[in-house]
Amino acid sequence: MFLLGATIALAAQTAEPPPQSYRAIGASPLWQAAIHGEFMTFETPGRDRLTVPTPARQETELGYAHGTSDFSISVEHGECTDALNGWTYPDRVTVQAGEDRYEGCGGDPLGANVPAGYGAAGGEPFWSLEIADGRLYFGVNEYVVMVPAPAPQVTGDGSSRRYTAPGISVLLKREDCELEDERVYADAVTVTAGAWTVQGCGGQVIREAPQ
Repeated sequence: MFLLGATIALAAQTAEPPPQSYRAIGASPLWQAAIHGEFMTFETPGRDRLTVPTPARQETELGYAHGTSDFSISVEHGECTDALNGWTYPDRVTVQAGEDRYEGCGGDPLGANVPAGYGAAGGEPFWSLEIADGRLYFGVNEYVVMVPAPAPQVTGDGSSRRYTAPGISVLLKREDCELEDERVYADAVTVTAGAWTVQGCGGQVIREAPQ
């Protein structure tokens, strides 16, 4: 999922351990940010993906922040409602990317009725697809598409689903599909977005890679 240049007021209390992976989202415009261990990332349609080494965490009065000259993310603990899906999240998040400021929500959504997300990927070139948090995301190299998740068109026998939105079409076909990691997934996936048409695998892992 990825961030604010601002003056940071350091908190006096002892720092809590940073999460191993953290995701934030916003709705106007659509964006996502993530902190994955050594790297943090920011993505929004219309600009290249930003990826930088994760800087040291700075504790603030209400949460924490990570900041670089390219972009930064500030997390403030307190319930936040996403404007797109209406779900509640545990944090309010502000991202600064260059001169642009983005506001949204972060952390895992609260509540027991949040549906599980869907993921897919492929190689040469590497690409990834995610349908989660009411959004459909596709990224390949530095190219990013992010739209409100459309309702799928399902075939009569349920063997395939197609998601169509401005600028992107995704076909999920129920058949065993093996990626380079030798795991077998439940779906063969085809994505057409802009000049890209890519194929890969997604959904549930139905057979792990041989030992």
